[in-house]
Amino acid sequence: MMTWDYRVFREEDGAYVIREVFYDDDNSIVACTESAVEPMGESLQELARDIDSFKAALKLPVLTLADIPSRPRKRRNRDRSKNLTSEQVRVEFGLDKQSSKHQRLHTKNGKKKIIAAGK
Repeated sequence: MMTWDYRVFREEDGAYVIREVFYDDDNSIVACTESAVEPMGESLQELARDIDSFKAALKLPVLTLADIPSRPRKRRNRDRSKNLTSEQVRVEFGLDKQSSKHQRLHTKNGKKKIIAAGK
């Protein structure tokens, strides 16, 4: 799972800014936002939490854009065998007109199985 946090960057002109930095599963830096970010929140409490996260960035080593990989890392192959198609999702949640033509059956092990009902 990819994670992120705020980090301080020193710009080429010597100014300091804060950017979001994204990390891979092994905690290596993958990318950062192109532009600096600013604290925000939909409430005073959210804004205060965001400011606290900015303060936490001040305790980490300062980065430069040279510290960010210049090309995307190769994505790992992921097991997609349990993915559902959009049609299967629509049927499962009854989101299409044809969902009335389908039934849900419970197998012996308790898992749901969707089958098409007769027309």
